[in-house]
Amino acid sequence: MGDIRQTTAGRRYAVLAALYLVADIGYSFFFGALHTILLRGGVPLEQLALINLLGLLYAGRFLLGPLVDRIGTYRGWLMITQVVLVVVWFAMASADPVADLPSVLVLMAAGLAVSAFHDTAMNGLAVRLLPPGERGMGNGIQAGMASVSIVLGAGGALLLYSYAGWGVTVSALGVLYLVPFGVLLFVPEPPGERRRTPGLPLVTLFKHRRLRVWTLFVVPLFALGMYVATAIQAPMMLAANWSLDRIAVVQSTVSGLVGLAAGLGAGALVTRLGRRRSVVAMGGFQVFALASLLPLSHGGSVLALDIAAVLTVTVGYAGTVVCVFTVSMDQARPESAATDFTLQTSVLGVLRLVVSSAGLAVAGFVGFPSLIGLSVLLAVAGTYITARWLRGHKSMELV
Repeated sequence: MGDIRQTTAGRRYAVLAALYLVADIGYSFFFGALHTILLRGGVPLEQLALINLLGLLYAGRFLLGPLVDRIGTYRGWLMITQVVLVVVWFAMASADPVADLPSVLVLMAAGLAVSAFHDTAMNGLAVRLLPPGERGMGNGIQAGMASVSIVLGAGGALLLYSYAGWGVTVSALGVLYLVPFGVLLFVPEPPGERRRTPGLPLVTLFKHRRLRVWTLFVVPLFALGMYVATAIQAPMMLAANWSLDRIAVVQSTVSGLVGLAAGLGAGALVTRLGRRRSVVAMGGFQVFALASLLPLSHGGSVLALDIAAVLTVTVGYAGTVVCVFTVSMDQARPESAATDFTLQTSVLGVLRLVVSSAGLAVAGFVGFPSLIGLSVLLAVAGTYITARWLRGHKSMELV
């Protein structure tokens, strides 16, 4: 089959697009669409809390990195887990989500655990697949396709469920995993010996001071303003008298498609401008996007402008993710690619969970406008700090 790194960039991008098509389908379905389906079926909120706890199975996926790096190949991990996930989805299709809720939750836990291995291996393969010059566009495709997968797993799943029911919906989501599986049948893993570095990769990565600063300080600060704003976005819409249908269409469907275009655009920008100048550009846009939410935070103004503001934040979020992922990929060591890349980017997931929980509570005391104003200030500070840090940035492959 040959070395895929010797083929065209277009083919490598197509492989990434197929892989990340399923990146967030399970997560968005379990923590979005399934909540709605169960609530409609009369399941009390107390039981739904179990679903949020199951999210911990996925949030700690970076802990699996050393195992994925040292055993087998990334391609092998992906193909095996994709088959298992198809089986899990089809098993759920035969259950009733309300009457068989315990069984559904067990299968959901299994799906999240397997997805943690799947997505960690996917990160490792992406690092090995892309040379430094293609990482901007590659991560733009990754972010864009992840947005599409959210549309499919959330809004798309709910739409299909309303017409075709549970069994068809869950089966259709399972079948999507056969797309990357079919692609991987014809794609070899890029060759290269996996050196066994002494010590635990999770520990040895943080021996680099710059990496510690990047992962634990720079990345959280760069994304914090965006997460503060998005944590209260839906409540602001409700306070502005948006209907649930309008919120669902804008947040789950239109935002996903905008995110696809924004991811591709951000990837092209990083490729053209480089890492540091792209952070300055994306950070500046992030500040503008968050400031555009101020009218909505005060109860809304012109509906079209409020919708445009929400979609502008989606563009800013996609740009933030592309910048963080590209720089994190630069710093992933080839011999522990899954561990290094997943550890750095998992910070975003943990940060989002924390801020999403705290944001609503804080908003009750200080109000929406104050939090949006704070998010703008955080975006300014985050852009400045990230741009300064990037002055000394180099890809580990080039060191």
